[in-house]
Amino acid sequence: MPINVLLVDDHKIVRQGVRAYLQTLTDICVIGEADSGTSALTLVESLNPDVVLMDLEMPGDLDGIAATRQIRKIRPATQVIVVTSHHQDEYIFPAVRAGAISYLLKDIEPDELAAAIRKAANGEATLDSRVASRIIKELQGIRSTTVNPFTELSEREFDVLRLIAAGKSNMEIAETLVIGESTVKTHIGNILRKLHLDDRTQAAVYAWKEGIVRRDDR
Repeated sequence: MPINVLLVDDHKIVRQGVRAYLQTLTDICVIGEADSGTSALTLVESLNPDVVLMDLEMPGDLDGIAATRQIRKIRPATQVIVVTSHHQDEYIFPAVRAGAISYLLKDIEPDELAAAIRKAANGEATLDSRVASRIIKELQGIRSTTVNPFTELSEREFDVLRLIAAGKSNMEIAETLVIGESTVKTHIGNILRKLHLDDRTQAAVYAWKEGIVRRDDR
């Protein structure tokens, strides 16, 4: 049986190029395309692909990382391969944490992409060498003396930090995340402690500086 693949990228020309190559292979079948995280979720539910090739930066409420997280929840058997041009920590670690089995860069050779799809279908990971180097160094503790927020903070602490950077009060954060204000205060305390910051103003500045939130975030 061929490996069923869903392509997710907001650039049509990218999807067309990948599809054209994969269609030359007998063991891989492209069963659909999506141009956003939201449409990707809809197609995953209806088509149940074996592998999803996922871009990270896309329009709408769901970027590639959020879409990956949701796909892994609704279809645990579906493997997600991130294919992006970004190899910074702010993309790598959240994507892996969200459940991506592989992380590739868009300069990958076509035959290497096909090999990664075959491995993903068998539950095996493939990492671009530059990405693998960052992950290994992080695991080995070979890094600068500065704290890496993408490995130190929990997913919920990231949510709270983003909302702090957006100027939300504790009450607004609690309402947005549907948690108690006391829990929000606990998360903020943990954030400040882990990042060695003194107050929420420093936390907000830190979030913008480190790329945890970006100008185009909605």
